Amino acid sequence: MATPYREVAKAALIQWNGLSEEEANKKIKTESIQELDNQVYAMDSVKYAVVGTAKQLGLSEEETLNFFDVVVNGPENSEIFEKVGTKANGVTNDQIIDVLSTIHDIWVQNNCSEKVFNKKVGKKQLRQYAPLELIGFNEVKSDLLFLKPILASIGVNVDENALSQAYHNRVDHYMEDKNINSIEDLSNLLSQGRGYYAILPEELDERLKPLNEEVANQITNNWQEKDKETNAIFIKRQQNKASGGIKK
Repeated sequence: MATPYREVAKAALIQWNGLSEEEANKKIKTESIQELDNQVYAMDSVKYAVVGTAKQLGLSEEETLNFFDVVVNGPENSEIFEKVGTKANGVTNDQIIDVLSTIHDIWVQNNCSEKVFNKKVGKKQLRQYAPLELIGFNEVKSDLLFLKPILASIGVNVDENALSQAYHNRVDHYMEDKNINSIEDLSNLLSQGRGYYAILPEELDERLKPLNEEVANQITNNWQEKDKETNAIFIKRQQNKASGGIKK
């Protein structure tokens, strides 16, 4: 048994660094936390996952700090896991999505430098700076790599099919609330910057606004290629608008 952080590092070593399971197991058993993080750079996302989980479960600041410490450093049999697990009894998929939203929002805030922004421009990944409801379930579930081991440590198992359904219900409500019925509507929404996505840092807001059409195209292309459920919701809203079923 390993701490949640070491489980995250193992998954990252396999998925990102191309190691075999045997090689990854050896590393998480023999290398220090610092040595592992120098290879996978997962510490910040693990911290965001703990912060998001603590927020959903109503943990105190002291409990949150204690929980984060044992998630990273152990021991694996710490009483805090059982204590937090009691509060996690009955946690919903909507709450798990809220945690994933916290992870994503803090990532956006911490990756707004010109260097990272230009890298995202080059890779056509500016869509990653949109809110959770727009980035596609393919992007959302990638952060389960950080969250699943933490939830498992407190007795919460993730059903990805049920989580997908909850996410797409949220997407449907989001599009209804924001009147997203066409790519033009999406582009106009993106042009509002912090007006629609309040957590955007000012410097990122200024860089993204002039690129709203490009970001809208990246978002919808991602839906078409990797999130058929969200794409189906969007197509239905386009069809309803065309037939007069949606009034703006």
